[in-house]
Amino acid sequence: MTSKLSSSFTSSMTSFLCDLICIRSVCRIDAERFVAQRILVECQSLKLKCDLVSAPNEEHRPNVIVTAGNGPSKFLFVGHMDTVNVEDETQWSFPPFAGTIDDKTQRLIGRGSCDNKGGIVCALYALYLLQQVIDEKNWNVSIQLACVVDEESGACSSIGVRHLLDRKLISGSGAIYVYPGINVTIGHRGLLRLEINVKGENVHTGTVEWNTKTKGANASTALARILIALEDYAWNNDTDPSFPDLTLNVTPGTILNGGGFASVVPSNASALVDIRLMPSTSVDDILKKIEDITKIIINERNEFYHKMTRDTTSSARLSASITIKNQLPAATIDSNHPLVLSCVNAVKKVLNIVPTTNGCGPANEGYMLIDSGIPTICGFGPIGGNVHGVDEWISVPSMAQTVDIYVDIVSNYCQLCV
Repeated sequence: MTSKLSSSFTSSMTSFLCDLICIRSVCRIDAERFVAQRILVECQSLKLKCDLVSAPNEEHRPNVIVTAGNGPSKFLFVGHMDTVNVEDETQWSFPPFAGTIDDKTQRLIGRGSCDNKGGIVCALYALYLLQQVIDEKNWNVSIQLACVVDEESGACSSIGVRHLLDRKLISGSGAIYVYPGINVTIGHRGLLRLEINVKGENVHTGTVEWNTKTKGANASTALARILIALEDYAWNNDTDPSFPDLTLNVTPGTILNGGGFASVVPSNASALVDIRLMPSTSVDDILKKIEDITKIIINERNEFYHKMTRDTTSSARLSASITIKNQLPAATIDSNHPLVLSCVNAVKKVLNIVPTTNGCGPANEGYMLIDSGIPTICGFGPIGGNVHGVDEWISVPSMAQTVDIYVDIVSNYCQLCV
C-alpha cells in the first residue's frame, strides 16, 4: 500500500535519520547530548513541544520528551538514543557511522539505524501528524515521545525510562517501544546476568613449587570448568505460549577476564553468564543451581591440589563468588488487549498483511512501563535487520509506512481511551 506521506516528507525523515546515525552515541562511551540536541532542532522545525530532562549529575545525557496536544497524556512512544559499539568497522559494507543508503536495496545502513534511532524518527513524524489530528478533532489529549538514554547498558538504567517514570514525566493509557519489525511484540523475556569470580594463588610457572603443585592454584582453569559445567547442565525447558520457539536460555562466558602475566599462574579470573528468563522461571532456583555447580567444581579443584601434594590439611587455594550484575523480569500483556488489536488492525490496513503477536527474546525496558500500569507493545516499528551486528539497516520505504501505522494505532486507540 502506498503511504500517505509524500516523497519529500520521506526525504526529510531519511535525512534526519542520517544525521542521527552520524552522531555517535555508543552507550557509556559517547554522551547522548548531541543526539538530543539534533532531535530538539527537528522538533522546532515541526513546531512540536520538546523538553530535555536529565537525571541529577547527568546533564550530558539528557532524555528528550516530545509532546503533541495539551490535554492528559493518552499515548506514549519510547525509543533509546544510545547504541552498541562497532567491533570491526572493516567488516561493514559502508562506514557504520555515516548513514549510507544502498540504492539497490533501499536500505539505510548504519549503527543505530533500526536500534533505535529509526523508530525515533518514525515516532517523531507520527507526532507531527497526530498534532494535526488532535487539532482537527479538538481532542483534549496529548501524545508523548520519550527519547531516552542508557538503554544499552542492560535495560535497567536509573537515568532513562526509570527516571522519567519516577518523576511522573511520562505516562499514557498505552505505549509502543519503537523497536524494528512488524511483529506486534506483546512482551519480552527476562534477564539475569551474573559475574562469577574465581580467586586462586599466584606462582611463577617455571618454579619447582608449581611443577610439584606445592604452591599455586589456577583460577582460569577452575573458572573454565565451571563454565563448561553450566553449559552442559540440562536446564529446565521453561516455555510460555507468548514466546514460541523460545525457552529459558543460559549462556556462560559471554565476557572473560583472567590472569596478569604470561609466566604467572593466574590468581584471578572472572566471567559473565547471560541468562534469559521465561515468565515461569524461578530466579532463586537458577541461582541455587549455579552456586551448587560452582561449589562442586571449586571443591574438586582444591582436592586435586591436595592430592598432588598428598597434603589434606592445607587450606583451600581456590574460592569463588557470584555477583548479580543485571536483573529484570519477563513481562507481557494479553494478546487480545485493545492496544494489541489496534496495532494488528493498523498493520492490516496499511500493509495488507496479518502480523504475528509474540513476545521477543531480548529483554528491554518494556517491563518498566508495564509494571507502571502502562500497557505496552514492547517492540513495533520500521522494518530493519542486523541489530547489534554488521551492516545494521532500516528499510527506507518502511519508515513512511510505519508513520501511517503509528498514526492509525493512536487515533483509534485514543478514541477508546477518551
